[in-house]
This record gives sequence, C-alpha cells and structure tokens, in this order.
Amino acid sequence: MIVKKESLKRHFSKASRTYDDNASVQLYMGKKLLEYIAADKFKHVLEIGCGSGIFTEEIVKRYSPHSIALNDISEEMLNTCRKRFSDYTNISYHPGDIEKISLKGSYDLIASNACFQWLSDLKVALNRFIEALNSDGILAFTSFGNENVREISSLTNNGLRYLSYSEINEIIKSLDVPYSLHEEVIQFHYKDALEMLKTLKKTGVTGFSKKTWTRGMLNRFIEEYESKYSDEKGVFLTWHLYYAVIRKQA
Repeated sequence: MIVKKESLKRHFSKASRTYDDNASVQLYMGKKLLEYIAADKFKHVLEIGCGSGIFTEEIVKRYSPHSIALNDISEEMLNTCRKRFSDYTNISYHPGDIEKISLKGSYDLIASNACFQWLSDLKVALNRFIEALNSDGILAFTSFGNENVREISSLTNNGLRYLSYSEINEIIKSLDVPYSLHEEVIQFHYKDALEMLKTLKKTGVTGFSKKTWTRGMLNRFIEEYESKYSDEKGVFLTWHLYYAVIRKQA
C-alpha cells in the first residue's frame, strides 16, 4: 500500500485525544495477538506504531518488561503515551517513520498493532525488525486484509488497497524463519452509519481519499448504507484482520 506518510501523520495526530474511546477494533485485535504469542516474559520490548498506548498497556500487564521503547510517527500520539505512562521510568520514546529511523538496541519482542498496513515495503521492514531481535526473539504484528471495510468500499468505489492473505503469507514465508499467520473476518456493529463514520475518523483511519463529500453526498451515503448493511444490532462493518508471529532462530 502506498500512503503519503505526512498525511498519515496528520490524521493520527488529530486523533490522539479521541483514539482511546473509539479504538474497539484495534484493542480487540491487540489482545488477540498476545494470545498467539507463546511466551511468559520479555525483558526488552519495542512497540512500533504505539498510538495512544492502549496496546502498550496490554503488553505491560502481561509481560512486565524491564524496558519498553515506544515508536510512533505522530509526536502527539507519543505525548499521549508520555502522560499515560508518566509513572514509568523504563519507557523510552522514539518519534518518526519506523522505515527511516535507525533501530537501536536488541529486543526480545518487537510488537505492532494495526500499523504494518502503512509500511511501504513490508519485506524489507520485516527483515530489519528481525535483525534487531535477540536470539529466539519474537516479532508479532497485526494488520488489515483486503476485505477490510468492504461495505464502505462497495458504496464509494474508493478504499485503501490491503495485501491479501496469500500475498502477506508469501512475504513472510520468503524470510525463511518459523512463523504463524492467522486471519479473521469479523463484523463490528455501530448505532447507525453516522456514528460508524465518526468512530473511524476519531481513530485516524480515514481521510486518505482526495474526494470531498458534500452534505448531500453524506446523507445519500448514510441512507444507502443503512438500507443495505443493517440488522437488529444496528449497522455493521466488516474488518479483515491478520495476526502474525515470527520467531528469530538462535
């Protein structure tokens, strides 16, 4: 996927104050990723694309690492983490595009939740991350698949292009390291279409289309969405999720 990183940075910076209350999908997939990691403790952890720190909290609760290095492209997101973890002395902060900044240190766990879909070259990035692991270290990440938010794409004829399961599997397989890759297609419900759109905006995952919606276009979208994609629970939206766990061999 090709996304302008400056645009990405702006959208997530704007969402730094609203992310926590609207990131139910991201929290769900982060917790599930940790279930796939077969380890009790990690001493040194790097989290890539930490956002507001909701996944970081899960890592801290589960592993109680000696040190955590947090990276995010958005300085505002990192500032949110600084406030959230103000009582922690073992956390360091590393702003910037992870594909451009140097990786300092060796880690037992490199983890990332709902971030790797933004990488320009997944294979090159994965190789770099594996090199930064200690022997028997683990690289674990979640990402979105090509069926993601398909209801919105069907009505707008516009959407981000994600890797298919076979594409991402081939990339990881080519690294010649032990790994597991799982996928899940799940629907999340929202009160109505407008609430769904607001939730997406407040997590920073929208806004990459150059198309500007008028009030009339928005109203037509809401009407059509609710007529096609509603049930007794409200409106639903499909999320296509990948969970990858890679181990560096000794």
